Amino acid sequence: METISGFDITAVVGNVWNVALGFVIFDIITGLLAAGAERKINSSINFIGLIRKVGLFVALAFLSFVDAYIQANGYVIKLGVGMIVAYEGLSIIENFSRIGIDIKFLTKYFDKNKVGKGGDK
Repeated sequence: METISGFDITAVVGNVWNVALGFVIFDIITGLLAAGAERKINSSINFIGLIRKVGLFVALAFLSFVDAYIQANGYVIKLGVGMIVAYEGLSIIENFSRIGIDIKFLTKYFDKNKVGKGGDK
């Protein structure tokens, strides 16, 4: 169980919290690998990316207040976590493509400027 000062986040949002956290961490790792493959590692860009990741969890905290206010029994929070998982999942797929892992059956629907660069060198 993940507790912060005795507060168990999984009691509020369930086990989907662990999934969202895993997707965020995996996106950070694949993003760094893609930047390394493209030789575009930049500390200021990495910092901005980490700020965005923190922003996702601030948004989730805001959704927990909204959920409590409208008494939605955790449904608003779970919706927010689902959106984070979807957003991070798309980013992970883009990062795989940038690394050079061939997943054209998924990336054919993506912006051509963001995918498919890994194998073009």
